[in-house]
Amino acid sequence: MTGRRRVVGAAALAVAAFLAAAAAWYALSGGDGGAPSPGVRLGPLDDGPAAVGKPAPDFALLDARDGTTVRRLSEYRGKVVILNWFASWCAPCEREMPDFERAWRQAPDRIVVLGVNLQEPQARAKEMLDRLGVSFPAVLDSEGTVAAAYRVTGMPTTFFIDERGIIRSAGAGIVTPETLRAELAKLGIELQPWE
Repeated sequence: MTGRRRVVGAAALAVAAFLAAAAAWYALSGGDGGAPSPGVRLGPLDDGPAAVGKPAPDFALLDARDGTTVRRLSEYRGKVVILNWFASWCAPCEREMPDFERAWRQAPDRIVVLGVNLQEPQARAKEMLDRLGVSFPAVLDSEGTVAAAYRVTGMPTTFFIDERGIIRSAGAGIVTPETLRAELAKLGIELQPWE
């Protein structure tokens, strides 16, 4: 009898350990990513790669903060879009994001910054946004399919898209405040300098 109790106790302990480990993995991985309702298509919505002078390919991705809201690039038509790929391990990304926030706050009716986290769990992306104090919209490119459509090969990568949805410039590497103001000036938006 005591041997049987030990086996039952060990089995119960093993099940409890498994459930605790599964719960920890779920929490650290960002949960289920806030899977959208069945039938909602995520990823690139247009065929063809992104190119300067061409319409920016539309896409639908999950919001990086709540993990459930589906955001589309086309929601922001009518505003200049600063489309920026980032990751928590990218030091240049961390340096430029506060400048994007400053630009967005100066002209929220004319521009939007849309951050795109590349292949990280939702919890990690949200933690980075919170830590940096940025509030502009951000989405999760969990599979990297949108990055592939935009030919993102380095981090950070930034696209400047005009009000009509045409890509006007793109590049990999950090965007300095001076470059940010110059690119926006080309699109008719003058920003005040900041320190």
